[in-house]
Amino acid sequence: MIRKIVLQALVMLVGTCFVVVQSQAASFDSKAVESYINSLPEVEAFGERMESQGKDEAWLNDVSPMEGDSFDPHTRGISALKKHDPAEYAELGKIVGRHGFSSGENWAAVGDRVILAYGALKAESENPELFDMVKQMESMDERMLAMMPAEVRAQMEQAMVMARSFARVPDSDKQVVRPHLGRLDAVFMER
Repeated sequence: MIRKIVLQALVMLVGTCFVVVQSQAASFDSKAVESYINSLPEVEAFGERMESQGKDEAWLNDVSPMEGDSFDPHTRGISALKKHDPAEYAELGKIVGRHGFSSGENWAAVGDRVILAYGALKAESENPELFDMVKQMESMDERMLAMMPAEVRAQMEQAMVMARSFARVPDSDKQVVRPHLGRLDAVFMER
């Protein structure tokens, strides 16, 4: 009898978690983009405070994508912050919570989608040859890459990760972000 009750509770818990994850995944809409944009001044001030205290040094390398990685800087940043400075991770959670996000991870997931869609839209309108370059680079001989200095090769690999990620952005994400391009331009040009 007790086993059956525990099993039912477990099934209900798993079902609840599934619904929560689905609702967070499905929450990429205009309101989520607005909330993300509205959170940026506070998040940026938080980052500047951490930087002035030298707290960003320990995990900065954790957020840079390399060949084979996905381009998800917000998610990587949240993960690194949680790992290296749980108190600051909790503080960031409070900041993004004031903007309607259920967690730092939820904010990061929305932020990564915004950044990718923004980058894809900008590349399409300002630098469409970027996608042709990705195709050319993917066919480049490994021996040629090996001849490049390590620093140049690393920068090239990071650029390729971003370009490939921009090329894979779903049209639905671009449509959600498109009305916010002006505000995003203003925010990103301030930096």
